[in-house]
Amino acid sequence: MLKSAKKIALFSLGLLSSISLAVHAGTTEEQHVIVAPQCLIKNVNASYKTLSSTATLGLIQTDSAGIDAFIEAKHIKTATPCGGFMDVTESWNAYHPKNITAGSRAKSFLNQYDKPQKKSLTQTSTNYAIQYPDQVNQLISQINAQEMWTDLTAFSDTSKTQFPDRYANSDTGVKAAEWLKNKIETLARDNNRSDISVYTVATGTRYKQPSVVVKIGESTAPGIVIGGHMDTLSSSWELKPGADDDGSGSMTVMGVARTLISSGMHFKKPIYIIWYSAEEMGLVGSGYVVKDFKQKNIPVEAVLQFDMTGYAYKNDPTMWLITDNINTNLTNYLETLIKTYVKKPVGRTRCGYACSDHASWSQAGFTAAFPFESSFGNDDPYIHTAQDTMDVLSLSHITDFAKLGVAFAVELAEPVA
Repeated sequence: MLKSAKKIALFSLGLLSSISLAVHAGTTEEQHVIVAPQCLIKNVNASYKTLSSTATLGLIQTDSAGIDAFIEAKHIKTATPCGGFMDVTESWNAYHPKNITAGSRAKSFLNQYDKPQKKSLTQTSTNYAIQYPDQVNQLISQINAQEMWTDLTAFSDTSKTQFPDRYANSDTGVKAAEWLKNKIETLARDNNRSDISVYTVATGTRYKQPSVVVKIGESTAPGIVIGGHMDTLSSSWELKPGADDDGSGSMTVMGVARTLISSGMHFKKPIYIIWYSAEEMGLVGSGYVVKDFKQKNIPVEAVLQFDMTGYAYKNDPTMWLITDNINTNLTNYLETLIKTYVKKPVGRTRCGYACSDHASWSQAGFTAAFPFESSFGNDDPYIHTAQDTMDVLSLSHITDFAKLGVAFAVELAEPVA
């Protein structure tokens, strides 16, 4: 996820970039290709090659040290949210359209990311409405906030026997994915839910950590997706507890999953619970998940992203809705759900380009929305550092987002009588 400028983060990431530069000096390293906004590119201090550019975006080739530098640049405070970047290496390597010159390839490729969103992404004819208040309120009353807090305590435990980090290319990152998968399998078994399947989606060949996908129900109807990213940056310089980014979102998702599974309620549509890998490295895991859904022709009606739900700025209970790279109708519906079921104030804020995994879905043409803990600029100042710990988080705030997730799932998946 993104954050405001913080000296300690800049120091840590800057030193990490310097280490990476030193390690790779004189070697030929595999290159990454990313799409990044111009406002981010201009703040990057690293070696990279521009393959193509527009007024708003650039197609960039760089190495691992360059990726570190782009991550560092996300911390630089700007007047308006700038955003992050998308690692599109695999898509770029596979992009060889017919009847196009080599010189035009990069321009044509970048245009896929630079063109305005289709109308269907921002305006749909779907009539979102409140239809199942009794069932929603029944399940909201079953949310176990203390279990979410206990799970978050374990998930952000940086001891050597647990998770010094949840980095997508570390053994503990793999262990984090296994921990989530095992939790769901135990829940399903304890509740005699034979209609629940759990599987992983590999994150290409560069990252060890897979994404974890849970399907609740056996319907083949267009599904409801609720997800968050499990990974952190590497702990090679300092521990990365990632309590807020994105332990809070991950445990919000777990709280929703636990409530749905243990309730015994069944739905007309399938519900997909997803923990993405390698978000911090350029939305890599969600990119592979979206690709997997498309290859399997899995239809999706709506996507909800939880990335940072725990930091309440000055104890403000407002729940914020992101306004870029989203579907406007679905986002308006989130506001209706919050006012109806959570009964907390609602704000709107931008997050910039590719700021979280909802952007992977939106880019592919799916209907997505993204609620957030605060307005940008007032978000957690400690993320990406060893200080991203639970002591600055609000369980009440996390629980409010879990209530929203439950309402979203029940209303859109439609309970069976």
